[in-house]
Amino acid sequence: MKILVAIDESNSSHKALEKALHLVNHQNATFVILGVEEPVMMTSTSPLPGVFGEAPTTNWQQEEELVELEEKRTISAIRWAENICDRAGIMFKSRLEFGDAKHIICDVAQQENCDLIVIGSHSYGIIERMLIGSVTDHVVHHAHCAVLVVREGE
Repeated sequence: MKILVAIDESNSSHKALEKALHLVNHQNATFVILGVEEPVMMTSTSPLPGVFGEAPTTNWQQEEELVELEEKRTISAIRWAENICDRAGIMFKSRLEFGDAKHIICDVAQQENCDLIVIGSHSYGIIERMLIGSVTDHVVHHAHCAVLVVREGE
């Protein structure tokens, strides 16, 4: 059985890995540990760009620093998951991808021919899901394989 575990620095992601480990119970499973670095969107250094005739501007140095910080966080989360799998005796393959997480997770699961995706849910409310979208919701509806959603409290 091949299981994709989507990893980031969140508690829900950590719970997802724990749940995946309990599911396999060392039964010839391979994990695909996937970290996705999403694009950093900085459009202005002004609190209200365009409101007073001011064109939106970008602080490229800040954007570069944020990209670097996000990459370090994602790599750190992947290394943490690798360590857990090593200690549990689980075979794994790690991938760091760049792009929109909801699409990347589905694409990688299909490329790797995974049987299951285990993903954490951040438990956003309806407003947050409407404004920023839900990665988990997209994966549940578009993945080619079964999806197990692990809530933070589980």
